[in-house]
Amino acid sequence: MTTENNTSNGLEDIQYLLHLESLKRYTEQAKNMHRQAEEHARHFVDAKREYQREYTSLVNLSKHVDLREILEAKSTEIAAAQVSSLPAQLDGISAALSNDRRPTEFDVQTLEECKQQLQSNHRPRTKLTNQHKFTKNREAFKTLHTMIKSVENGFQLSTLAAMDQMIIDPQRPNQ
Repeated sequence: MTTENNTSNGLEDIQYLLHLESLKRYTEQAKNMHRQAEEHARHFVDAKREYQREYTSLVNLSKHVDLREILEAKSTEIAAAQVSSLPAQLDGISAALSNDRRPTEFDVQTLEECKQQLQSNHRPRTKLTNQHKFTKNREAFKTLHTMIKSVENGFQLSTLAAMDQMIIDPQRPNQ
């Protein structure tokens, strides 16, 4: 009788230990998933900030190009079409830059789609190829960024030079 009680207590102890181990694994996995979700959200916020900086830079570049074209125009009159379309373009740009949506807010449908993609595409080889593509894209982006900065600086310098030339000799704006 005592051996049966000892074996039943031993089985209960083993079941209890297995239960504790499964709880431990579950909490570790939950913590890991939470950490990964926070990391992905942080990457998303960083990418959005970088996008906004680049967008602002491109808007400034566009402004310099337009100003340079106006300064180099043969006639001193600005086209009425450009003047009439300018407020609409500025409204569109300011609406895009002053978006109040927070990137850390996810809707339930997007979150469920993300979970499904994580479950179906969680393969190390897929991750490796995606990381390789991301690295190539990042290098191309950095190269493009430096090119845009140099072009922007060139346009800014030439615009300032053209404006200085117009101040020095206001009678000949095209020379």
